[in-house]
Amino acid sequence: MGKQKILTVDDNEEIRNIIKILLESEGYEVIEAPDGETALSLVDDSIDLIILDIMMPGKSGLDVCKIIREKYQMPILFLTAKGTDSDKSLGLLIGGDDYLAKPFSHAELTARVKSLLRRYYVYKGKEAPADDNVITYDIFKISKDRNEVFTTDSKGNEIQLDLSELEYQIFKLLIGSPGRIFPAQLIYETIWNEPYLYSSNATIMVHIRNLRTKIEEDPSNPHHLLTVWGKGYKLQ
Repeated sequence: MGKQKILTVDDNEEIRNIIKILLESEGYEVIEAPDGETALSLVDDSIDLIILDIMMPGKSGLDVCKIIREKYQMPILFLTAKGTDSDKSLGLLIGGDDYLAKPFSHAELTARVKSLLRRYYVYKGKEAPADDNVITYDIFKISKDRNEVFTTDSKGNEIQLDLSELEYQIFKLLIGSPGRIFPAQLIYETIWNEPYLYSSNATIMVHIRNLRTKIEEDPSNPHHLLTVWGKGYKLQ
């Protein structure tokens, strides 16, 4: 069985990008729509879950939800900057399944997504795809259910790396999209769940340097965790 497919609908490109990175690092397939009309053109039976912003120009998330519910029953997670009980009640009343207010943490988003998908598969009487708890890339392997990272030495022996929790979260983010350049701001706001400030770059640099000492044979001449000057970091 293939990856579970999630449609994220938000007029804010940065938010869509963050959601895509977070969920792809968890093993989901993510497609995007910048507005309600585009979202409606993408919805079909292959979609397992929709993350839908309420406040959008043109068709609102509430309008889109009403139309989707005329034909489809996949779970809908409303995403909005508003956090009032009336917003939540209205969204759930017209067919939404859950509600998540911005700003949200990685843990909040993934917990809601996993819960909704689990309930949906039970409702449909289908067997949910097995959780992809292991990510492998090059000489590295991540066991997501145990927060453990392993590497393979020149003799083929598997060695566990002693990473701090923040180092592990950064590495998991990068290994989820190998070759992709992650700006320092995106790394900081995703991992620390705080607004990025100029001083935050120093925090990122320290953790990247410490991570290199643990995953690179020669940290001063890295071959895996690279700095792309002026752009960010990537796992190669």
